[in-house]
Amino acid sequence: MSYFVYNFQVFLLILLRMNSMFVIAPFFSSGIIPFRLKAILSFLITLVIFPVIAANGYDVSGNTGVYYLLILKEIAIGLYIGFILTVIFAAFQLAGQYFAVQMGFGFSEVLDPLAQVSVPIVGQLKNLLALLVFLAINGHHFLIEAVVRSYELVPVFDISQMASGKMIEYIMYTFSGMFVIAMKIALPVMGTIFLIEVSLGILGKAAPQMNIMMMGFPFKIVAGFGILLVSIPMIIRVMQVSLERTFAFIIKVMHNWPG
Repeated sequence: MSYFVYNFQVFLLILLRMNSMFVIAPFFSSGIIPFRLKAILSFLITLVIFPVIAANGYDVSGNTGVYYLLILKEIAIGLYIGFILTVIFAAFQLAGQYFAVQMGFGFSEVLDPLAQVSVPIVGQLKNLLALLVFLAINGHHFLIEAVVRSYELVPVFDISQMASGKMIEYIMYTFSGMFVIAMKIALPVMGTIFLIEVSLGILGKAAPQMNIMMMGFPFKIVAGFGILLVSIPMIIRVMQVSLERTFAFIIKVMHNWPG
């Protein structure tokens, strides 16, 4: 007990980093999971890893201002780890948004129980599919492991640098990757619907008396879902590769973290 009391400040910093990741990371930040359960899980994980990290013999500064800076740093690290994965999950929703409008589903939105926001029906399908892939490859285990490993790569009491151009570069790379991933997933359906639109336009010119809009609307839906069904294995593979690359990218970010 005395060991815990003397190292309580270290324990608090570790808990803040873990809690920050839980607040924003996919799956852990879901509104379906009760807040108390998240807090208990975060506390128990911190309790397990605390003796290992505190064994390094950190020297706690008596300066309150320095300790506040350490608190901000721990929160920033936890949020950044979860934020990168959140952006990748946003790419999967964006892919659904790309061709939901083309299929005529842009006006219909449902509440995403994980992110607590309204998303198109197809985007919700992609989001749930991505979550299943995430759990299948043990992504939730990786997030906890990433936070634990971050203590090796980004020590608790280390604030020698507070800014770095590399971090801005990583943020830009993450957002650019979001659009690339979304385009890879949506391209088969978008390309098919585009060809259908061109064909309907030519047909409308050839036979103006036909109501092309009424004919084309159900045809685009059937064709879109047909291509979506056929391309599901490819979509799952793209999601899996994207998540695995994101895991490696998070570790790379930790290696180049300021300080």
